[in-house]
Amino acid sequence: MSNPVASGPVVTGLRRLLGLVVALVAIAGVAVFVASALGVVRLVPVLSNSMAPDMPVGSLAVTLPVDQAAVRAGDVIVFTDPDVPERRVIHRVTRVYSEAEAAELRGWSPGLLALTTKGDNNPQADPWIVTIADQRIWREESVVPLLGWPSIALAQPQARFAFFAIGGALVVGAVLVVIWRRPAEARS
Repeated sequence: MSNPVASGPVVTGLRRLLGLVVALVAIAGVAVFVASALGVVRLVPVLSNSMAPDMPVGSLAVTLPVDQAAVRAGDVIVFTDPDVPERRVIHRVTRVYSEAEAAELRGWSPGLLALTTKGDNNPQADPWIVTIADQRIWREESVVPLLGWPSIALAQPQARFAFFAIGGALVVGAVLVVIWRRPAEARS
């Protein structure tokens, strides 16, 4: 016995709503990807609990570029780890050195921004003085909980392979379902 509601206007409406939601999420994802590629925004996954509780592991920090002169103590910025150049750190600025103060630092040269930083959840300040040559600094504007996990997971080669294999299989499956269902729907 078939359920007459299962193919009625309610189900059709829910399908359309689901399709609209999926389309909006896809458009938002593409917009964020394009903005990131153009350097308008940078999305930074949080890799440690040094900024907890506001930025726990797995969060996604949304950062926007600001000029060096706009950086102040209290800002949360992204910078290259002085000890591990491949790693990005997102910590709070605790002190911005004036040019006169920075001139006395070893390794400093004009045009470099010198500052000290600390993770909110760390008991002590970072053991280095950060010097940044870039004229624009990436400052945290907002944090989205949990959305950093996909990026963290995809950093692992096995997870990346599984993601693309499963994603590819789903796309192929969806295309085949659409192809096979069209003639049947056209006949009814």
